Amino acid sequence: MRALLRWIRVDLRSHRVHALLIVLATGGTTAALLLAGTLLGAAADPWQRQFQAAGSPDIRIDLRPSTAARGGTDEPSAAVLAREPGVLAVSPPQQTAETTLVGRRADGAAAAGPPGRTALVLRGDTPGAARPLLRSGTWLDPADARGIVLEQSAADAAWAHPGDHLTVLDSHGTAVELQVLGIADSPDQLPSQAAGYDLGWALPDTLDLVQPDQAARGVTLGLRLARPSDAAYTAQRVVSVLGAGRVSRITTWLDARDARQQDNRLAGLLLGLSGLAALLAAALAVAGGAGWRIRTRTGDIALLKALGFTAGQVAWMFIVEQLLLAGTGVLLGSGGAAIAVHTVPALGGGTDALHGPVPGGTATTVAVAAAALLAVGAAAALPALRASRVTPVPPTDGTRPPAMTARPVRLGPLRRLPPALALGLGSVLRRRSDLVGSALRLTVPVVAATLALSTWATLDAVTRPDRGATVPSVTARRTTPDQTPGDGRLADALAADGAVQGVYPGTEMQALAPGQSATLTLRAVGTTDAPYPYTVVEGRAIRATDEAVAGQGALDLLGARVGQWVRLTTGSTPRILHIVGRNLEPEHGGRVLSTGFDTLDRPGDPTHPDFWQLTLRPGQDPAAVQRDLPARAGLAGQTEIRLPTGPVTRPGALRASVVGLLLVLALIGLVDLLTTATAGFHERRRDLGLLRAIGLTPGQSAVVLAVRGTVIALSTVGVGSVVAIPLVRRLIDRQGELSGIGAGIARAPSAWTVLAMAAVCATTAAALCALPVLRIPPPTRTPDGAGR
Repeated sequence: MRALLRWIRVDLRSHRVHALLIVLATGGTTAALLLAGTLLGAAADPWQRQFQAAGSPDIRIDLRPSTAARGGTDEPSAAVLAREPGVLAVSPPQQTAETTLVGRRADGAAAAGPPGRTALVLRGDTPGAARPLLRSGTWLDPADARGIVLEQSAADAAWAHPGDHLTVLDSHGTAVELQVLGIADSPDQLPSQAAGYDLGWALPDTLDLVQPDQAARGVTLGLRLARPSDAAYTAQRVVSVLGAGRVSRITTWLDARDARQQDNRLAGLLLGLSGLAALLAAALAVAGGAGWRIRTRTGDIALLKALGFTAGQVAWMFIVEQLLLAGTGVLLGSGGAAIAVHTVPALGGGTDALHGPVPGGTATTVAVAAAALLAVGAAAALPALRASRVTPVPPTDGTRPPAMTARPVRLGPLRRLPPALALGLGSVLRRRSDLVGSALRLTVPVVAATLALSTWATLDAVTRPDRGATVPSVTARRTTPDQTPGDGRLADALAADGAVQGVYPGTEMQALAPGQSATLTLRAVGTTDAPYPYTVVEGRAIRATDEAVAGQGALDLLGARVGQWVRLTTGSTPRILHIVGRNLEPEHGGRVLSTGFDTLDRPGDPTHPDFWQLTLRPGQDPAAVQRDLPARAGLAGQTEIRLPTGPVTRPGALRASVVGLLLVLALIGLVDLLTTATAGFHERRRDLGLLRAIGLTPGQSAVVLAVRGTVIALSTVGVGSVVAIPLVRRLIDRQGELSGIGAGIARAPSAWTVLAMAAVCATTAAALCALPVLRIPPPTRTPDGAGR
């Protein structure tokens, strides 16, 4: 054992730079995989952290009004549910009152805002019940009986902010004005678009204003389960025990999680795939480095076997050496990832994800470390097996002859090239096996880098509308209750601004398909004469009334395809629409059916637009337009501008992760190039003496090997790009379909990016191959005149 460790120490000392690069590459790959896992589990889907922080129940049950529920309790139902198998606890019952939201006005306005009717459920605040996570404003004030807290998605749909006033209808149809004190996020609640109603929290005194009759109020209960995975079965049991007529709505944590999944999962999966490819590339780099050292030290290995080392000891010697390097890299990578996410929380998904000393948790860290060590050990096993088969008798010159002799090749077409280039290309063509082996090993990091660059390009496409995935736009809406200025004058004032390219009236309504319980959004924007420029990737644009384009999520929900007619119901109004195209829809999970505003010609349809969609001229910054447009158009205090919501919530953190992953891949590629350059130099060292003897200068001799490295690098980038670009397009489009946005968002790296990557790889390979040749001392002459 002592002899094995001594040999490993001597080998590492003689190859310090290569060992350091292996450690850094393994550490960087480990950190990339940990950060990618954290993005998948936290930044891409922070729901789990929020669910635990809020103490939300595993099952939320809304019960219809009952004479047994008075005074804010429902003792019979709570007692029955508490006796159910697997139920750990039942939350205190909370009274609910259903009302109708009919308007909003900003703080300081004179009257209620624009009309519009939305179902609003007010949930009474009960001591001991789980409270939502407050995002802005304040919680309910016991001294303010007209204050409410709105759920985040409900506030977004109503364009409500803390301090705004909402107008609701009480049980007698009388208008009651309430003030928004705060906005909160309830992890166990479906978003308002998916639930079909808005949610708010209020004091019991506020419920008395809206619904004085307690017998007409509903009750909501929460169940905590011993095994949350049994939530679906327990929900069925609850309906059977209480009766279908008693249960109004029931939601499990699985439903809430599925409805609130963030679309950052696309970027997280791409980063994870790139990280796995980086791990494979690091393993191949380890295998290449170990194989090269075995080839150059064949004589020493033979001597060890002659001294009594068994084949197994020789193999384990090389495997243990690589595992020591990989273990050091894993420790450095885990520590670096932990420091990174605690220093810059956005890299690990924000403060919600920082629930332990390491990103992703101990289980994720152990799994990544085990995967890295297993990959490195497996990669080192093949060269170690080759070392164990070395015969005990060393070659006379201490080196192992090449496994394959050079293949003959016709060099006639190369005669017109400079001698150094001709000799370099000739050596590459003669030893094609070396070219293929080195190129295949280097192709893996190039494919991973192309994946990472495609992730960057796709992020640009979905977060920066001017990049082509969607039309750059903002939304304008009135903040005053009156219609001054009129719709035409308001649209003209907005269109007169130099940053605005088009102004399109619009409104949104919740629609329900026959036989479906989930709702989708019917968006009416533009007109038949001036249709809104949707990004249509399948079918065609809207040309007539009753035509619509749908997001992928809407098509999946309706079970329809482009070209079919679908039947919808908005309120009590039935509609039949012809789906003529599929557009890229980043909002509401793609569950949006878009048509023209002039399609809304049924009785009860809105006659005035609720908002105006503004498309911007190329090069305009939506944030700057949001800030400056109302003042420039003379509409300050009368209109509010809102930016579009994109499918990625933390693009800055994802871009930082992509940059870090590219650095790791560059380091892995450097290890591979260094191994290729060093192996080529040692295999052709005798040829270099012959080149000097026939008159080539040191620079020309360096060019001979530099040509070999350049050809390998260019071949690698070419093959890797050809393989990776179609693959990454299919992966991104497939994930886009699953997320509801739809296929068509994939963006490959630009041609200039690929050329830049090829230039960097070729320059680095040429430099690494040429530098050892330039360091060879010039030949000297002995006293008898012979060269040495």
